[in-house]
Amino acid sequence: MKLNLGKKVFLIIILLLNICFVKGSSYDTISILKNIDLQIESTSSINKMYNYNFKDSEKEFKWLAQEYYNHPLPSFLMGLSLWWQIDAQSGKINGSPKKLDDKFLLNMDKTIDKANEIYNKGNIVDGAFFLAASHAFKGRLLADRKKWTQSALAGRNAIKYLKEIKKNDLMIPEIDFGNGLFNYYSIWISERYPLLRPLVNFFPEGDKKKGIDELINASGNSFYTRTEAQFFLMRIYLGERNLSNALQLSKYLIETYPNNSIFHKYHTQILYQNGKVKQSYKSANDILKNFYANTFGYYHDEARISYFFIGEYYHSQLNFDKAIYNYLKAIEYAGLLGKEKMGYTFYSYYYLGKIFFDRGEFNKSKIYYKKVIQLTRRKDDLNKKARLNIRKMK
Repeated sequence: MKLNLGKKVFLIIILLLNICFVKGSSYDTISILKNIDLQIESTSSINKMYNYNFKDSEKEFKWLAQEYYNHPLPSFLMGLSLWWQIDAQSGKINGSPKKLDDKFLLNMDKTIDKANEIYNKGNIVDGAFFLAASHAFKGRLLADRKKWTQSALAGRNAIKYLKEIKKNDLMIPEIDFGNGLFNYYSIWISERYPLLRPLVNFFPEGDKKKGIDELINASGNSFYTRTEAQFFLMRIYLGERNLSNALQLSKYLIETYPNNSIFHKYHTQILYQNGKVKQSYKSANDILKNFYANTFGYYHDEARISYFFIGEYYHSQLNFDKAIYNYLKAIEYAGLLGKEKMGYTFYSYYYLGKIFFDRGEFNKSKIYYKKVIQLTRRKDDLNKKARLNIRKMK
């Protein structure tokens, strides 16, 4: 997984804060999230949001805004809904429309204003949490949009209020989500991006194993953060090559939220990583059906990876003509998206080179092997294999 500079800088902040609800208040200091009816109502709305039923979920968020007009929770949830809509459309050639950015930032600014009010009136925990969370989400989006100065300011504000949150004894399953992400990713970032270690040093020392344990607890026992914890735990398991656990979580998520294209994409990838090539093929075909039906959340990037998995299936069945077609389609969409330097593109070129090599069509084979060499580093395994196979053709 490659991250641009802005994403690297803000990942640790955002992952720590992402949807980690703590105590709230309907007025100045009284918690509203202890109200069981509100918990059920909020969870229903959030579940609809995860299933991309944004119209209905936002109606319920607007009801919350009327009932709890002086609390930052409703505007934060509205902003969160817009965040998922933006993320769901990241697979488009031109990304999500700018008007969603403007609406998202407006809701986060509204959240900041209301959180400041309750913070100044004595509700330190609620105020600090929503200030930290809304600044962090703003920082993430602004970094994605390469607005570095504004993004850096939002990040500094998030860190400021994060310190307030960590002073309080919060609901354990809920806070375990945030703590788990911090403990895991603070180490992960240090290991993967050594240049960011000075940033990580501003935080307490992390612990990857403890972080996973905390996320397991949150994914099984938290009320508000359960789905988020499951989603990030699935991604961690995938990165750690704990593929059976990743598959179990991805299966649950896609069955629970069948309209969520992000969960669908991950499930397809994890099926493939588990060696379930036929199931991955079927899931990828479903993605393509949604793509060609113009279903929300299914765009060119979803098509790109789906063509690759379908190509892999046909390759395994020795149906080389169909494999060639699908690998070429994966490459075509990678080019449209500017994602030629991605793993599936490397492998598409490599397998095309191999198919034509095995057929004895060496001129075609060289074209694709040379693309592998061009796009990968000399020390990479595919690069070495491509150079070796080219030498065999001389």
